[in-house]
Amino acid sequence: MRLGRAAVYAIFAAVHIAENSRAWPIQGKDIATSCGMPPGRLLKILQQLVRSRILASERGPAGGFRLRKPARDISILEIIEAIEGPIDGDLFVGDGVATTERTRVAVQRACRDVADFARTRLQDLSVHDLAR
Repeated sequence: MRLGRAAVYAIFAAVHIAENSRAWPIQGKDIATSCGMPPGRLLKILQQLVRSRILASERGPAGGFRLRKPARDISILEIIEAIEGPIDGDLFVGDGVATTERTRVAVQRACRDVADFARTRLQDLSVHDLAR
């Protein structure tokens, strides 16, 4: 399974917030600096996590980002799907690929089985697990 850079940044940022949780929010630029991420790109990713209700954001000089719920209640699957969309295991067979329907169905079933396994494992893994 390969994750896009945005999903990886989102996971690392959520873990960073969990590890550094305190009474006030953490500014995006501080997360970017601590994690070695480009601030502009990270802020867009953090906003996606806010829209997905994984993070909460607060404006103002003391504003920033915080987890919307406890770290143990946020799965890594939630974060990945907030950024990349559902992990579905769909198989794309492009034009010009010679295959039988039976082979295509068998490969599609295998891809979906792998996706189901990945979804289950990622659902069971929380931000809290990675922050420990």
